[in-house]
Amino acid sequence: MAIDLNSSLSQQAMAAREKVSTQKSNGSAAPIPHASAKPIQKDTVELSDTVKVMQAADAKIANTPDVDSERVASIKAAIENGSYSIDAEKVAEKMIDFDSMMA
Repeated sequence: MAIDLNSSLSQQAMAAREKVSTQKSNGSAAPIPHASAKPIQKDTVELSDTVKVMQAADAKIANTPDVDSERVASIKAAIENGSYSIDAEKVAEKMIDFDSMMA
């Protein structure tokens, strides 16, 4: 099948190629029209109830002091006056409980 380069369609295609080539070499580009102007949608995030509870707990922890000063003062006073006693069995049970949680 032969292609007629002198036909009007071929000449139009050649002219279009030359136009694009000229625009590229001149550095100008024709604006590309948008197919449809859609409004830009923003991403949204919804937090689950669990996350909300965790955030509230985190805020409460952040506002809680690391040390219970009143308890420390009462233990210090009990040690100083000799009334502080240690229950060795209770301490041992707590250590075993803690160890079993770690396993």
